[in-house]
Amino acid sequence: MSDVLVGVDVGTTRVKALAVSLDGTVLGEAHAPTPWRYEGACADIDSTVLANVAMYVADRSLDGPGVPDSIRVRGLGVTGMAEAGALLDSSGQPCAPTLAWYDPRGRGDLIRAQVTDEEFWRTCGVRLNSKPSLAKILYLYDAFPESRERASRHLGVADWVVHAMGGNQVTERSLVSRSGLYDVLSDRAWDVATDLVGDLMAPDTIWAGESAGYAGDAAPPRLRGAALTVAGLDHESASFAMGGMRVGVLTDSLGTAEALLQVFAPVDRATMARLAERDVGVGWGVVPGYLCTVGALLTGLSLERMAALLGLTDRDDRRRVSLEALHVDRATVPFHIAEVSHEGLTLSGVTEGLTPALAWRAAVEDLTTRSAELIAFMESVIGPRTEAMVTGGWSHDPTVAQAKARHLGHFTTGSVSEPAAMGAAFFGGIAAGVLQRPGPHDRPVWA
Repeated sequence: MSDVLVGVDVGTTRVKALAVSLDGTVLGEAHAPTPWRYEGACADIDSTVLANVAMYVADRSLDGPGVPDSIRVRGLGVTGMAEAGALLDSSGQPCAPTLAWYDPRGRGDLIRAQVTDEEFWRTCGVRLNSKPSLAKILYLYDAFPESRERASRHLGVADWVVHAMGGNQVTERSLVSRSGLYDVLSDRAWDVATDLVGDLMAPDTIWAGESAGYAGDAAPPRLRGAALTVAGLDHESASFAMGGMRVGVLTDSLGTAEALLQVFAPVDRATMARLAERDVGVGWGVVPGYLCTVGALLTGLSLERMAALLGLTDRDDRRRVSLEALHVDRATVPFHIAEVSHEGLTLSGVTEGLTPALAWRAAVEDLTTRSAELIAFMESVIGPRTEAMVTGGWSHDPTVAQAKARHLGHFTTGSVSEPAAMGAAFFGGIAAGVLQRPGPHDRPVWA
């Protein structure tokens, strides 16, 4: 029988899975839309439906053209979004919906009534708003009063999918670090959160790649018996697959959101608060014993909005205008992006002479300058990078690539397809004992 690893990425837009050989060859892949229920800016999902979709996609990846007829799935890792999670009762079944990480209904105000923002930053390493899992649980307790009585556990989305497959109830550190339930530097449940919502953390806290049991009867037959693990935050799993989760390496992931990741040694609470105040999340990463930044910007979303405004809905048209933008002088017009928010862009200086190419160059430069300023702040706190890697869909835009080179100097690019799922597969191999965990200065090496 041929040994195979499976990696699952439970993403905001899609659930993706790869079937991978032990030497890192992709044998099959599958995906399905993440089945959110939308109402305006709000989005939630039935937790059981989400787990079923993840299991279906994982199983379908084994139908790929490169998958041998006779296989054994040795390891299976699950990565995914943070903040979103499943609220479970004492029997391990969901007792409320899963809210999307960006859902605005989280009750941050109830947390703020108990602690200051600075105390939250010093303890949890993230901003105090509607995003952390704690704020979402407080909303669910209000919206579904019976859930307050029934809830006995909260698992992040990837933790939950692993448990739904038959694995143990575990808490993976890079995910729980963004939950608000967890005192990061003390590596335990946060007392204030426990007072607010009860003791909801799983008894076992693991690093990505550590064992979370084995796939059981709840999983599709071809997955049963696979060693399970939670592969951590999707951005970090993707960076890991491309060799970016090493001390000193800055990973600039340019998807719909821009994430700035850098692994570094533990710091004190004051330093953690200083980073969190600027919306640079700090938590344990997928490298055991090391923290990782998650600096977040709306760069990709803002570029999508600019492209739509300019009528550049076709990929070829965007590339044509971007290539033209490399040769225009933006100083000939006063156009610039004045403000960026989740709600949209505030533009200024729309005058005669403004062309799509000029508008695109100005927008790219303004947005990448904001990113460069945040990177400079991060490095002033945790130290300078030794390498830079730029990944994600927008890194292929010619004007974006030029602007990034101007700010970062030399950088490498990642070429791994579905890198978050690929990283999850590698972590599955670590859990199964067939792949070696790399050191904090090393790249992952396939068998």
